[in-house]
Amino acid sequence: MSTSNFNLRGISAEVMILLKREAKRMHTSVNTLVLKIIEGGLGFTCDKLSHHDLDHLSGSWSAPEEKLFKENTQAFEQIDKEMWK
Repeated sequence: MSTSNFNLRGISAEVMILLKREAKRMHTSVNTLVLKIIEGGLGFTCDKLSHHDLDHLSGSWSAPEEKLFKENTQAFEQIDKEMWK
């Protein structure tokens, strides 16, 4: 699918402020946000979903917390070969 460009005129200052605020919240560009709004409004759905509800947790663990997490989840790294026969 090829892409096209166009200019959108007549956007009020208030709407632009809201678009910028929402784009910042979503860690994306205003352009990407507007594309998603247009696609959603037209019922176009993309297979790739992006969620940002846990972004605020990224990088928030201390070194001891990370170590404890890795120790407690190490068992998940083991493959049960009997289960895959």
